[in-house]
Parts: sequence; C-alpha cells; structure tokens
Amino acid sequence: MAYQISRRHPGPAGTEDGGSNFVIEDSTSQLVSVAARLFARALQSRFAEHDVSAGQWPLLLYLWEQDGLSQKQLSRRVQIEEPTTTRTLDRMERDGLVRRERDKSDRRRINVYLTERGNLLRDELVPYAQEVNALATHGLSEQDKAKINSLLTYMIARLD
Repeated sequence: MAYQISRRHPGPAGTEDGGSNFVIEDSTSQLVSVAARLFARALQSRFAEHDVSAGQWPLLLYLWEQDGLSQKQLSRRVQIEEPTTTRTLDRMERDGLVRRERDKSDRRRINVYLTERGNLLRDELVPYAQEVNALATHGLSEQDKAKINSLLTYMIARLD
C-alpha cells in the first residue's frame, strides 16, 4: 500500500481513517517530536549561560531527586541508551557537574554523584524550566495542563 502524505486533512482534525492517508498535522508522533525539539531549544537557550545543555537537564533532575544513582539507573529513568548516558556524563564530569565512583558493594556498577556546582545549579535552572513550561501552556486551564500531562504519561507507558 502506498501512503499518501499530505498537509491538509479533508475531515475533522485528529481523525485517522486507518487507510492510506497520513496527514502530518494529525500525526501525534510528529506533533510530540516537534514539541520536544522546541522545548529542548527553549531550555538550551536559557541554560547556555550556565554551560548546561538541554540533554543534561533530565540527568540533573533525577540526580537532584536521588543522588548516587548508577549510570544504568539514570539511563532507564531518562529513557536514553547507555552509551548516550555515558557520553553525556563524560561532558558533565568534565564540566564539574558530577563525579563517578565505582560502587563499593558491586565493582561493576558506577554511581553518579552531583558536585557542589551541580547541586547549586538547581536553584538557577529550575526557574528556567518553569518559565518554559509556563510559556508553552500559557492560556490553558489547570485542568487542560493536567490532561496534557496525563495523556503524555499514558503514551509514554504504552510505548515503554
């Protein structure tokens, strides 16, 4: 079957006929992908003055929540491949945000700890993330914001 790709949808938005039409504006995966890139770009522009990348942000979040996670635990929580986690942590270690130590009870495991600089950045970066979230959801009711988060959480669980 040859799929027809289009930017115009003859029917109501959000409908998918299950046939050979694929409408870009109605593609949930495309919309989520674009939103994720725009969120990352907005975060990146705000984090730049602190030499922190948008890719480092989720690792920092989970380490602020629970310092000393293993690299494998971080990969799972952030939903990125372990080699990507390793490269990101290499840069974070180089920039003085984290330090890595072998686990004393399991020498195969490498635990990641925030440095003083990494801990101090929380109070600098969290307001930027809140600002980006507020910008993206401006004009939406609290109920709509909760619904968006609920739907995204549902989709993540379905794909995980």
